[in-house]
Amino acid sequence: MCKRDYKTEDFVLDPEFQKWVLSPDTATKTYWEGYINQNPGKHKDIMLARKLVLNISRRTKEVEESRIAETWSNIDQALDKMQMNERDKPVIPLDSYSSIRRFESQKPIGYNRSMQFYRLVGILVFAFTLSFLVNLFFPQPVPRIVEVPVVYEEHFAPPGVKSNLTLQDGSKVILNSGSSLKYIKNFESHQRVLELVGEAFFEVAKDENRPFRVKTGPVTTTALGTSFNIKAYENESIDIALLTGLVAVDHESTSSKSVNLEKGQGLRIDPDVDGMKKVAFNGDKVLAWTKKTIVFDHTPMPEIRRVLENWYWVKIHFSNQPKRDLELSGRFHDQTLKNVLEGLSYSARFEFNIENDQVTLVFK
Repeated sequence: MCKRDYKTEDFVLDPEFQKWVLSPDTATKTYWEGYINQNPGKHKDIMLARKLVLNISRRTKEVEESRIAETWSNIDQALDKMQMNERDKPVIPLDSYSSIRRFESQKPIGYNRSMQFYRLVGILVFAFTLSFLVNLFFPQPVPRIVEVPVVYEEHFAPPGVKSNLTLQDGSKVILNSGSSLKYIKNFESHQRVLELVGEAFFEVAKDENRPFRVKTGPVTTTALGTSFNIKAYENESIDIALLTGLVAVDHESTSSKSVNLEKGQGLRIDPDVDGMKKVAFNGDKVLAWTKKTIVFDHTPMPEIRRVLENWYWVKIHFSNQPKRDLELSGRFHDQTLKNVLEGLSYSARFEFNIENDQVTLVFK
């Protein structure tokens, strides 16, 4: 009978199979391992046949103590000899059971890869679920965003005082009486922005990477390196006079586009009119206030009152209202308030009374 057709009882009766199970050697080991490899379907029959052979071969028989001791001595000597002579040779197990178990543990390649894939997916799902539960029940505190407070520089020229300032970038400013200037300390890295209320003259240090911008309400004047004067008092027109360089003026509240000014050009923005108008100006008159000189040129009385209040730090009251079309002209260099009022009273026909910081005008 061909061994491929063996059943359990055939393996039990086969002398070569018995030898492999009871006293294996290299030849029987090689043969039967090859057989199992070629006939994997016989694995269960071989396992059962091996157990039957082992059970049939058992005989209960007493062995003398001296025989046992001699046997163990022979085993020890044989092991020592094997270790000395065959130390570098691979150890090949001849036992039939180890061979059968080795083939039993082998799985198809696809099976191992599939198991590794599903094991990896399981680990990832477990890690994700654990992370979700930890964040759900033990939420991490949200890190606080620390905002660096913005520090502003503010300058105010009280009535009767003119302030001369040198800014961090080297620009120079003359601040007229009753005017204020505000800006971020040391400016920002990409621009230099100042907020002006009142009147000031600027000599701007050139810095192409940081435009110099002056905001007066809705109007922004931008320059790189230039000198200009801005007058922007409440309820009055905004007047910009460019002495040197080039500036661009934007008005966020009008339909007008940006206006560029060149040296010697001026711009007037009337709060009651939508638009900006270029005008001519007299440089000496525009900068007269920086030289302790008051210049009135067909100036209405409300503006004259504002100028004198800021210049001399007083409060002027009209006992009765002047004519609406009343405009005055005059030039006063480093004069007292009394001298200025006397000079104006001849043309405006008014009487005045000064008591400390209170001034009263009575128009005839």
